[in-house]
Amino acid sequence: MLGKSSKRSKRIAIVSPKGGVGKTTVTANLSEALVGRGRRVCAVDLDAQNALQFHLSADPVKPEGLASATLRSEPWSETLRKGVEGLRFLPFGFLSEKHREQFEQTVVDGPAWLADGLSTVDHKQTDYTVFDTPPGPSEFQRAAVEMADLVIVVVLPDAASFITVPTVERTIESYAGQKANEFAGLYFLLNRMNEGRVLCRDVRAMLADRLGDRLVPETIRFDAAAEEALAAQQTVMAYEPDGRAATDFDGLAAWVEQTLK
Repeated sequence: MLGKSSKRSKRIAIVSPKGGVGKTTVTANLSEALVGRGRRVCAVDLDAQNALQFHLSADPVKPEGLASATLRSEPWSETLRKGVEGLRFLPFGFLSEKHREQFEQTVVDGPAWLADGLSTVDHKQTDYTVFDTPPGPSEFQRAAVEMADLVIVVVLPDAASFITVPTVERTIESYAGQKANEFAGLYFLLNRMNEGRVLCRDVRAMLADRLGDRLVPETIRFDAAAEEALAAQQTVMAYEPDGRAATDFDGLAAWVEQTLK
């Protein structure tokens, strides 16, 4: 497995046990927060929902993406796009049902597809590569985890998320295998935290007790600006840079930098 190296970007896989927890929002805003801290970032959408582009681009309707490039044996660099503040990203792209099945078969049959695709993107221009993966176990999630230096699982402060923790741990650890010594590990990030709700505070306490230092110390608090930003096709960092969520994402970016130092 690949570990960290000064010759390539540090790789972060953002995963979730189920949909609807804000995984793509976290991917987009963490990426931009890192850019805001002077880092060069490439965000990679491995989710067929193709939603990352709606956060990162004012022109999100282009059909091309890494999936179609892979099927045509074209370099991913041809579909690389520029987002806010110079952030670069690779959209998944839109596929017909027939082509989606073909691409998924390619992923299953060729475990090196992700490394091969990324090799066409100039790594000298990238400090961090951030993967947005489909919710739940998948070959896409496996590929990202196998290449990652850091895996962040996004969960909500609710009972459903707490119950999934053991299953997620087993799945991700089986994907990671025997990583290099530099692997920073598997961490859980609490998203949409509402301090005013007793249940949220109780779940956070249970997660802290269950996970210990594997619970990311930075919590992303609930902020309506996150939904408003998506409607405006912006990240929270761009939509309300001095807001609560923007502050939290900057804190998360600082933690990522320290963890992958």
